[in-house]
Amino acid sequence: MTGTTRTGLRARWAAWSAASVVALGVVWLLVGWIVFQHPRTEQPARSDALLVLGPPDRTRMAEALRLMDAGLAPVLVVATPGAGDLGDDPGEAHYTRAEQTCAADPGYEVICFRPDPSTTQGEAVRLRELGEQRGWEHVSVLTYRQHVARSRLLLTRCYAGELDVLAFDYPSVPRGLLREFAYQSGGFVKAWLTPGCDQQLPWRPKSLD
Repeated sequence: MTGTTRTGLRARWAAWSAASVVALGVVWLLVGWIVFQHPRTEQPARSDALLVLGPPDRTRMAEALRLMDAGLAPVLVVATPGAGDLGDDPGEAHYTRAEQTCAADPGYEVICFRPDPSTTQGEAVRLRELGEQRGWEHVSVLTYRQHVARSRLLLTRCYAGELDVLAFDYPSVPRGLLREFAYQSGGFVKAWLTPGCDQQLPWRPKSLD
């Protein structure tokens, strides 16, 4: 094989590799646009409880309280990660409204808990426990739009009752849309590697214990 032939083969291989990477990137963006940006959601309907997935920032809590004031459920459940659980700085400053809600008497029951582990999976495990204790047959869950598909997957592994996943939109996606797609994609990979309700990656467990 001559040098010219080898150079031509390398050039074609490089072109084919680049085209494959571009094609995979386009496919990933299309799938992300469908799965993360336009997930299946439910309309608010009367249920046994409303679970607010964390972190309970002001935007999320404002929507949760609006739904509760509209009579969505008799019980509000709020996941309240501790300072540093999510890598936040300055910690609990983002959760002031959630703390006020947890300490108040708004006219309905409020349950606040720190997830263990401090992930959507930890919130799903707690939902399973509360559902069994309280006999809940229908639960509504509130999260932001790009998180709907993954949260539904994790929650349905733990909770066997009827589940409505309600979405809200931030004025701007906190991580930026592409970074959010990447983050949620990584979350799905982890979820596929840990198919049980409380199963974790053996080399990287997350727990408060």
